[in-house]
Amino acid sequence: MKKWFIFSMILVISVFAFSSEKITVFFGSWMEGNFETFKEVNGYDLLERFTEETGIQVEPIFYPFRELIQAIETRMQAKSVSPDVFEVDSPLSLSYYIRGYTEPLNEYLTEEELNSLKEKMFPATIKIAEWNGKLLNLPFENSSQVMYINKDLFEKAGIEPPKMDVNGRWTWEQVVEAAIKIKETMKKEGKEVWGLLFGQVSRPYQMLVLPQSLGGGSGVSPDGYHVEGYLNNEGWKKAMKWWYDVNNTYKISPKGVAPEETTYLFLSGKVAMFVQGTWDIPTILQAEKQGELGFEWGIAPHPYYKDGEPVTPTNSWHLAVNPNSKKIEASIEFLKFMSRDDIIADWFKSVGQLVANREAMAKVIETDPKYNDFPWNSYKEIVLYELQNTAMPRPKTPFYLEWEDLVYKCFEDVRNGADPIQSLEHYMQIIERLAKKYQGGK
Repeated sequence: MKKWFIFSMILVISVFAFSSEKITVFFGSWMEGNFETFKEVNGYDLLERFTEETGIQVEPIFYPFRELIQAIETRMQAKSVSPDVFEVDSPLSLSYYIRGYTEPLNEYLTEEELNSLKEKMFPATIKIAEWNGKLLNLPFENSSQVMYINKDLFEKAGIEPPKMDVNGRWTWEQVVEAAIKIKETMKKEGKEVWGLLFGQVSRPYQMLVLPQSLGGGSGVSPDGYHVEGYLNNEGWKKAMKWWYDVNNTYKISPKGVAPEETTYLFLSGKVAMFVQGTWDIPTILQAEKQGELGFEWGIAPHPYYKDGEPVTPTNSWHLAVNPNSKKIEASIEFLKFMSRDDIIADWFKSVGQLVANREAMAKVIETDPKYNDFPWNSYKEIVLYELQNTAMPRPKTPFYLEWEDLVYKCFEDVRNGADPIQSLEHYMQIIERLAKKYQGGK
């Protein structure tokens, strides 16, 4: 009874201390729908719950992706006190910190809190958020990739499709061989199909794992300031030559298809193997439910090179505190709230987006019967393993946005027939030159 009284008094004092506070948070526009779904499924409003527990009010402002990035740049360059908290596309973590956009969290967390936070997170989510021992922001959401299978096309070609088994993971060499046979088989029937399609085609988020699997690394030096010798090493050259062959020699992957169109091409039944995020599972299920999916489908692990290591894309959105905010303590309280196991578990259950908190996510997957049946059993059989063992983040560099844009163009050029080695050299030189303007901040 005495302990409960003391706890109640602490809670009352805490709420009173922040009762006049109001923080502004910049979110991506998709979060507005996520908050609504969260409330429908869990029976409570997430932001209102935070206010009830702390006395701190939250004013959410929602932006589409590009506008969110621009709003953050504009406000932070002006050293504005608002927003107090904002979403960070995780590969921008170092870029934002170097430019003074985010407040590291270490001094606001006890050693116990910091260690507990790191221990419960998937490794790659912490890796992308840390720099020189500082935790630059709070890992919140996460992502992973699988390979969707059109089983009907495999059957017609007389090929046993890959299984939902990380120990039986296919190599890219197997993928190419099967893709060629499937394409040739369907061509004899007068039908054009594609053996292989990347959902996020040419985007570094997805394509980076090709050179990483071959030991080529992220394409950026460990200190984050150079690409010479890193973007054009042997691993990158081999991966880019493979990418050239996929599109131009074997012609098993379509040109001219944008990332926004790839899912629909797979749903049309014209793709045998589709490497894409787990976020497409609900879309495929919906098409199936509506009778718009004309084939049997499956899920297999992300492929790797037989002479390399399994590597998978990862990371997503984090939450950061504005160092110019006048309400940093209140902002830290919001981050602590959003990192709680119960909150994260409810977020994953309702929204469905993968999360950075391994413990909370694993508990839901282990206890909810939904994850015993296809296709959600892929989370048990593949996704948890990938996030813990094969997920590798994108490079940490202050010029990430420029790097991402130019590396995307490099993959696109090669996709469309440019010489892979010459293209790497060309873009390496461009990025190395632009990197110089950041090197004064080392």
